[in-house]
Amino acid sequence: MWMGEEPLLFFVEIIFRSVLSYIYCFALLRVLSGRAVAQMSLLDFVLIIALGSAVGDVAFYADVPILHALLVITVIITITKLLDRWIHNWAPLKSVFDNSPTTLVHEGIIDQPGSSRRDMNEMEVMERLRLHGIRNLGEVEWAFIEANGNLSIFRYRSPKPGLTIVPPHDLVPRAPLFPSPADDEPHCCLCCGMVIACPSPETERCPNCNGAKWTLPTLSDPS
Repeated sequence: MWMGEEPLLFFVEIIFRSVLSYIYCFALLRVLSGRAVAQMSLLDFVLIIALGSAVGDVAFYADVPILHALLVITVIITITKLLDRWIHNWAPLKSVFDNSPTTLVHEGIIDQPGSSRRDMNEMEVMERLRLHGIRNLGEVEWAFIEANGNLSIFRYRSPKPGLTIVPPHDLVPRAPLFPSPADDEPHCCLCCGMVIACPSPETERCPNCNGAKWTLPTLSDPS
């Protein structure tokens, strides 16, 4: 029950398995980034998963020796505490284990590197903005995904013309809500919201996102 039938050397193997599983679990969650983890750090999330598995095994499986499970739990908690201490004392390690704030919108334009880093497309960015009451990208000076997964939005005092995101683009036909601009009218990218006030005859694709669909920029309607 306590020791099982394995030799004492098996305890060393348990430590190795625990460390390997911890690293593998963290690596997978690091790839998922902020889409899967909100309100907690990656270390906290890994700790919950790892402890849940270890505690569940010893609780449900009679053939799992108690000492083996206790050793796994001890190793997991020790790794987490050590990493937590090292992260706070060593900046390069913090950049690896902790998410930093990521720009999603700047001056009414969806930031392509930032949204790609968070594995979000333009529609998902617009969805997050609508949840905060944003009707038009021209209202937003800055929008950030914070390290904990929350969205921070800083609005312009006076909104500028931009891309309307209410109602959602996939719920309405393009016309008449998104009329195509004439050659001499301002162009607003339907993908990222970039506005080109004086388009040239060669303007076919958005220089920010390479999108090829344009509409007229509009001012936010408070009603």
